[in-house]
Amino acid sequence: RQVAHQSLNFFLILTATLMIWKGLSVFTNSESPIVVVLSESMEPAFQRGDLLFLTMGSEPVRTGEICVFKVKGKDVPIVHRVIEAHDE
Repeated sequence: RQVAHQSLNFFLILTATLMIWKGLSVFTNSESPIVVVLSESMEPAFQRGDLLFLTMGSEPVRTGEICVFKVKGKDVPIVHRVIEAHDE
C-alpha cells in the first residue's frame, strides 16, 4: 500500500512539473522557456549556472539585447548578446 501511495505521489509530481513547463511554454511563446548559462562567455551579466527565463517577442532583435538561438544539429541553445543587427 505504501509503494502504491509513493508511486501515485511521484506520478502527480511528474505530471504537475510537465504541466507547469507546458504552461510556461505557451505563456512565453518559447519552446524552451528556461535555459541554463553553461559557460563564462556572458560574464559579468550572467554567471555560469544562472537560469534565464525566455520569452519570444514580436519585435525585431536590437543591438545590446540578449538572444537565445538553436544551431541545427545541436541540442544545447546558444545565449549571446547582439553586438550588431543586419538588415535583410
